[in-house]
Amino acid sequence: MLPVGLSIWLAHQQVETSFIEELNTYSSRVAIRANKVATQGKDALQELERWQGAACSEAHLMEMRRVSYSYRYIQEVVYIDNNVPQCSSLEHESPPDTFPEPGKISKDGYRVWLTSHNDLGIIRYMVAMGTAHYVVMIDPASFIDVIPYSSWQIDDAAIIGNAHNVVITSSDELAQGIITRLQKTPGEHIENNGIIYDILPLPEMNISIITWASTKMLQKGWYRQVFIWLPLGLVIGLLAAMFVLRILRRIQSPHHRLQDAIENRDICVHYQPIVSLANGKIVGAEALARWPQTDGSWLSPDSFIPLAQQTGLSEPLTQQDATDYKKRL
Repeated sequence: MLPVGLSIWLAHQQVETSFIEELNTYSSRVAIRANKVATQGKDALQELERWQGAACSEAHLMEMRRVSYSYRYIQEVVYIDNNVPQCSSLEHESPPDTFPEPGKISKDGYRVWLTSHNDLGIIRYMVAMGTAHYVVMIDPASFIDVIPYSSWQIDDAAIIGNAHNVVITSSDELAQGIITRLQKTPGEHIENNGIIYDILPLPEMNISIITWASTKMLQKGWYRQVFIWLPLGLVIGLLAAMFVLRILRRIQSPHHRLQDAIENRDICVHYQPIVSLANGKIVGAEALARWPQTDGSWLSPDSFIPLAQQTGLSEPLTQQDATDYKKRL
């Protein structure tokens, strides 16, 4: 049973380890994607800051539109003055809605917001990155636009704003309360209602990436591994049982039992006097060997001496008797 149980345990461990590794890999790929999108936003801002000319002129608007078109993740470029939008790549004149204080300032000085501000009046949260004069709007879905490639079909992810735990974008609906639970146990996976969740914080952008996958795929993979490991465990178990039985049979054979009895000095020697019928005097003694058994019975020499002769144990048996005789003398 031990090899069978071990094979089932190995199957479970292998599947779970592979599943968690794939989930971590997917989280890492989403993080790489998010960093790539953020880097593109920074590059766009650097290029905009190098432009020189009249603010909100036709040439300026064309430059902002060119940057918005050239960088695939940029949805809109906004020119600001003291955090007040002046114009954008979409409109010549922007509504004078002041940008609030940034939710995060990166190490290299870029300001980051989660905002629904845009010149089209559409209520939709966007990730905004800005410098002193420009803000670029990035579609949050760009951060999790990762093509799944693993056999586990892990493709669910969400971007969470760390300031207020706002779901910026998500491929599917998140379970209620799962964000708080993940934040309380960073670096650990959480299982909830048949789904395993993983969280990867990105402090520089003040967001976190959550990935998850159903344990149904884990169970299917476990069944596949059991079909591989269980026959192997059965074969090993059968071979081990045959090996043990062979050893037991060998140990319990008369030859090995007699050998153990000689080595352990279990064979007892009794001396019977020889009396002369002529004068009634003791003229000698006869050595009678007896082999005690575990059930309390005794085997006479007629039973085990022929066995000793057949198995080559006559000499050690004789030596034992001689040694015992010398001790008695």
